[in-house]
Amino acid sequence: MLSAPNRKRSPVQIKGCGVDLIEVARIAGAIKKEKFRQRVYTARERHELKTKRAESWAARFAAKEAVMKALGRGFGQGVSFLDIEISQDEWGKPQVHLQGRTLKLAETLGVGQLFLSLSHTKDLAIAYVIALGEE
Repeated sequence: MLSAPNRKRSPVQIKGCGVDLIEVARIAGAIKKEKFRQRVYTARERHELKTKRAESWAARFAAKEAVMKALGRGFGQGVSFLDIEISQDEWGKPQVHLQGRTLKLAETLGVGQLFLSLSHTKDLAIAYVIALGEE
């Protein structure tokens, strides 16, 4: 741990972090089923991903799982895949948008910001999330 004798404490702290690694082939098979796509991805995500390869679908799935882990909950424990939407800003930076019960949970936990990093190869997709909030 780094420390400095006269360092001021930051009013922001890490509330949680989550990481998820998934095999692209697993998601490639699952997204062939409309029921899976509708259960996991929002209408906006399905629209954005419809021309993308399985790696992109897998990365967004991993992102949703990593968000759940950063919030300290699993699927069905106050969070829903459809309450977590992953998009990109104009520069391609991934963004997390929460709604519904998942947004309420984040607010209850004092989470004000979620930072997301995504990466993938042809075989694996990974997502890492840091949840920040005030002390």
